[in-house]
Parts: sequence; C-alpha cells; structure tokens
Amino acid sequence: MRKISEILRLVSLSVLFGGSAAVVFVAVVLVKSQTAQGVEQSVAAAQNAPAFIEFAKVVAGAAVVLLIAEGLALNDSLKEKAKLTYARLGAVLVCVATAFVFSFVIVPPMKELQPLMKTDQSKAEEFHKLHNVSRGVFGATILFALLSLILPVCATRSGAAYSTNN
Repeated sequence: MRKISEILRLVSLSVLFGGSAAVVFVAVVLVKSQTAQGVEQSVAAAQNAPAFIEFAKVVAGAAVVLLIAEGLALNDSLKEKAKLTYARLGAVLVCVATAFVFSFVIVPPMKELQPLMKTDQSKAEEFHKLHNVSRGVFGATILFALLSLILPVCATRSGAAYSTNN
C-alpha cells in the first residue's frame, strides 16, 4: 500500500507543482507576446482565462488524489515521528487547502464574471480583485507542492521522514 501511496503522491504533486508552474509560465508568455503585437493586456489576459478555469479542475483532482495518497500512508507517516514528516504533512495540507480555495472559491465566480466584464465596470473590478487573490493562492499551491516534494529528500537515511525503500 505504501508504494501505491508514494506513486499517487508523486504524480499529484508533479501536477500541482510542475503543471501549475507550466500553466502560469505559458499564460505569461502568451500575454506578453500578444501585448507586443499591440493587443491590449486585459484582452490578452481574458483570452487566457479559459485555460486557468479548466486547469482548476485538474488542480482539484490532483489535490483529491494527494489527500487519498497521504491518507493511505498516514499511519506509517505518524509512526516516524520525524520533524520533516510533520513539515511535509503540513506542506501537503496547505497545498491541498490552497488548491481547493483556488478551484472552488475563486475560479467559479471568476468564470461567471468573465463574460460580464466587457459591459459592466463593477464586474470587471470584481474579476480583477479575484484575479489578484488567485495569484497569491495559486502561487502558494505551487510553493507548498514544491516543499512537499523537496522535504523528503532532506531526510537522513537513519531518521528518514519519508523513504521509498520500503
């Protein structure tokens, strides 16, 4: 069961870290490219919004898989009683929480506001506020996914907080 948990954990964290970072990178490059061609920044950004809206579903799915993976290994993890294990579990919890906030609290209203932005200035302002919040929340998801990937590598062999040799 531990190996299945480890595989699920690594795949979900790969999506939450690598996939999310890649989506942000591509969006930034596309917006910069479009603005360099004379497209207004808000128009260029609005064209990228559907990618984030759809990727929120992937983020939510990866967060659920991560919770399942950690749940499967929780008994073993708690037996280790190592500081890095608790730090990893804390990073996972923050990662999952921010992923859920992004996917279920921020993105749905943004999706509803997006078509209204062009005709209603108050809706556009509300969208931009949510967008600014989403940057920090999504950034935290990426950061804590990375921490959760890195912390096990910091463990020593004798007091391994996370071992793939079981």
